[in-house]
Amino acid sequence: MANYLLELGVEELPAGFVPEVTERLIDLLKASLEQANLNFAEVQSYCTPRRLTAVVKGLAEKQESTVKRVKGPPVKTAFAADGQPTVQATGFAAKHNLTVGDLKQEDVSGTTFLIAEVTSPTRDAREVLPELIEKIIPQLSGERPMRWGSCDLKFNRPLRWVVSLLGADIVAFDAAEITAGRTSYGHRILSPGAVEIKDADSYEETLAKVFVMVDGAKRKALIQKQVKEKAEALGGVAQQLESSLLDEVTYLTEWPSALVGEFESDYLALPPTLIETIMIHHQRYFPMEEKASVAAGTAAGSNGKPGNEQENGQSQGLAFRRKLLPYFITITNNDRPEAQPKIKQGNERVLRARLADGKFFFFDDRKTKLNDRREALAKLTFQEGLGSYQDKTDRLSQLARTMCDSLRLDPKLKVCLERTTELMKLDLVTNLVRELPELQGYVGSWYAESEGEPLDVAQAIASHYCPRSAADTIPGDKVGQLAAVLDKTDHLVGLFAIGRRPTGSSDPYALRRNAQGVIDILVDGLTDTPVNLTMLIDTLLLCFEPLLSRSGKKIDCEAITADLQEMLLQRLRGKLLDKHFSREAVEAVMSSRDPLVDLQDVVIRAQTVDHMIAGPGATELIRAGVRIANILKGSQPAKVDEKLLSEAAEKDLFAAFEKHVRSNWERDGVFKAPKTEAEYQSLLDLLRTLTPAVEKFFEEIMVNTEDKAVKANRHALLANIDQYFKSVADFAKLQPVLN
Repeated sequence: MANYLLELGVEELPAGFVPEVTERLIDLLKASLEQANLNFAEVQSYCTPRRLTAVVKGLAEKQESTVKRVKGPPVKTAFAADGQPTVQATGFAAKHNLTVGDLKQEDVSGTTFLIAEVTSPTRDAREVLPELIEKIIPQLSGERPMRWGSCDLKFNRPLRWVVSLLGADIVAFDAAEITAGRTSYGHRILSPGAVEIKDADSYEETLAKVFVMVDGAKRKALIQKQVKEKAEALGGVAQQLESSLLDEVTYLTEWPSALVGEFESDYLALPPTLIETIMIHHQRYFPMEEKASVAAGTAAGSNGKPGNEQENGQSQGLAFRRKLLPYFITITNNDRPEAQPKIKQGNERVLRARLADGKFFFFDDRKTKLNDRREALAKLTFQEGLGSYQDKTDRLSQLARTMCDSLRLDPKLKVCLERTTELMKLDLVTNLVRELPELQGYVGSWYAESEGEPLDVAQAIASHYCPRSAADTIPGDKVGQLAAVLDKTDHLVGLFAIGRRPTGSSDPYALRRNAQGVIDILVDGLTDTPVNLTMLIDTLLLCFEPLLSRSGKKIDCEAITADLQEMLLQRLRGKLLDKHFSREAVEAVMSSRDPLVDLQDVVIRAQTVDHMIAGPGATELIRAGVRIANILKGSQPAKVDEKLLSEAAEKDLFAAFEKHVRSNWERDGVFKAPKTEAEYQSLLDLLRTLTPAVEKFFEEIMVNTEDKAVKANRHALLANIDQYFKSVADFAKLQPVLN
């Protein structure tokens, strides 16, 4: 057993690509070793911007031999009448380097065949590894690979060196006109020369001596420690220590060192999110916040994410406002004391210029009111074929009015939502958003508050974009939640209407994220507001149809609705399973009726069904619901003709249904579905009283009798009962619970 080291030295890779390609390298290496029957204990990965490394621990010296059984010709044709082998038998044996006497016989489906047991040859790992690695390297490239020099290999950055060692021995092979050896290279600035790697075991230690920390986890931990210490020394708290920023700077450096920079405190008059966006998204800096501000935010219920609270450069209209310190922490790739002053000065100069631009745009934009930007918004295209952002704004405003009326929302909430939809896209034509697109929503929020708009409106303008990423939360305010549902659904329907559906892993229009956002908001946020998502989709399709017809395009509304509903239902199903509802309950609830009409009702019913499954009498109730559902196959409720009820079992079932269920649930002859879990549970308790009568009915009654009138009447009776079962769930989907 020995350890195998593979290091691919490259020009600096994009930070986001480093962990992705390293994971791909490890997966391909593991799969290749397993397929080649080379046993190993584990595979460790190391990666920096300039090197992708895998260390195979406990690699076997040779392949493990395997025995493969190969079926040959039938025995009846393999031997002549005198028992001598025919050409078929001798040829089959010779093909596998065996004699006819080495072959075995085996019966396969009544026919006896010759069987050759072929033992695979074992080769030394040193022979096998070059073949494997030469095939793996071309499979590592991601998007936009390049070629360089005269080699045919395509990769995201040029390959500069390869280290390949089994124990202390070189395993040579060629890749991109480079022969693998034991020569690696140190830090580009601190130790730019070549370094010889003795063996796999000394790899990490050897490179540490030339200022390369190859273990990404150790670099990340060091950065966290240094940033935290630097911030505490200045009386602040560093944000973004558990974020994508930390991952990015980890893969931007090989020898990380935290450095504190300063900027003029005058810039603190700007909204904190503006400053943070410039620092984080454009400079990869860690902002610092006052400890007291962080404590106040925690007490106020803030989750600490920039922009979740309302901000304004002048106003203090809200109870809590975060306060930044005039410092930042940057992660350098150079820890030499003599280099620190110049690095600090250069970073401060760049940040100062960006902050000056941000400050100029922030105040210059406010010379024009949001309402006065409508003409510019009308010139900004939403999507080709779907009109402008002003068209989208008008559409959302109309939808808001319709939604408020159908849901009978509070008048104040209605006014705020309608005003939000009128204003929430106007900041897209501001100079600040053009310069910093990550601030869309926030900018409109700041400007709206400064213009005297209600705080609920200003907050919703920013929050309606949430969740902005997988790590973000849904809007915390109801106006923002409603506006977000309208905006995201409009985005989904419009893009689906013009055929921009996601394919495979490609989703350039963030449709999956928007779909998940809609589901999350309706399930976790709007718990007391039953938004009818199906009706919203249908209404939007009617709005888009004339827009697309102008450009000569016809849309298949049914197909679009079906595709979009499938995407939304997939996410709803996953959401319910994440809430730990049983799969049977989820499928039963989602199958009984359109779940997108009222998602809160779906949650309540899933919870009710799970409680029913775990409670007493569940088996009998489920069996009754399953038997009724299975025999009906789509029959609809109809009036039961009591005169056609001739058998005692069907009379008893009808009487029990009328007495225990219909009389206790229907009002004025109309069935109204339950709303709360208590009501659903009450209905199930009533249905449970029918189970003995249902059981007797199926034991004694031939439902599908030859008499068509009697058959239809019995179906009508069962369909009336099934209507009540279906109001809770499709019990046919609960059949696995009975097994």
